[in-house]
Amino acid sequence: MGRRTLTASTLTFHQKRKRNASSYAPADLEGEDLLKLFQDWANDLGVETSQDDRHQSWVSIANVRSVAPRVVLLDLRVGYYGEPGEIVDVTSGDTVGTILDDQAPTGANRALLFVPEQGATAYYLAEESSRGSAGARVLRLFKRYFSDYTDLITMTTQTVTESEAWSKGAKLKEVEVRLSGHSADIADGPQVEVGTISYVARPERRNVFPGRLLPQLHKKEVVGELVSVPDLPDGSDVYVTMERDGRTKKFILGSEGAPAVREVLNDASQPVLTDIELLETCSEKVSDMCSRNSDVWISDWSRLGKHGDE
Repeated sequence: MGRRTLTASTLTFHQKRKRNASSYAPADLEGEDLLKLFQDWANDLGVETSQDDRHQSWVSIANVRSVAPRVVLLDLRVGYYGEPGEIVDVTSGDTVGTILDDQAPTGANRALLFVPEQGATAYYLAEESSRGSAGARVLRLFKRYFSDYTDLITMTTQTVTESEAWSKGAKLKEVEVRLSGHSADIADGPQVEVGTISYVARPERRNVFPGRLLPQLHKKEVVGELVSVPDLPDGSDVYVTMERDGRTKKFILGSEGAPAVREVLNDASQPVLTDIELLETCSEKVSDMCSRNSDVWISDWSRLGKHGDE
């Protein structure tokens, strides 16, 4: 399966066109609950609103489920179109089909909305695969819908990066650079295609890298010096492993315009998380974000409900 990463966004609400605007709780938007409002909207979303000709992307919501008392999970499809091509069997190299310019090879990913019974912030977490992130577009569509839905309330969204969540008090334990599709000329032998080459840098035993190194890892020359490969090719992926409070997580650094750091849910060689595992991972993340905002996420709000996977 392909690599999956996770991004998180906060949703807050306040009075529209007011200088000293009052805030609204997501569970009480002039008597309406964001959870139900979002779920009803997602169920009614038509195919015609899922096509983005500007970016040549296609997104659809395959299923909408209430998986916990205060959590909605979306099963999504995402793909890109606009250029014809061939479908190739990567094992044999044989062409097994073609794609027209109005056809989009699609992949599946998921998004979850967490709405607390009390509190000023809702949380939207979107899974991203090599096909893209359908969740990001769905959130933009809902924000546009909400703006037209009410003249009283404005919804503000903000991406939350893991650097905010983990770089404070976390220890940088490992830096890995991965190169994919690399050609190698073997002396007195054939040229071969190597699937992935990894360069790993770890600090000396019982030590950690300095925290100030993390923001510098977006510079290719810094990464190259760290792994002793001064001429790193473009397109390399940089992973960091961090430890905090006895927990270890792996993140991938984003490119320009992407979230600064995204949590890696599974590597390309690992199975995709089940719905239960994804719910547990996202619940932990929401709890972390709430605690940083001096808020609380009650575990019962995201406890698996009868509609979830068993």
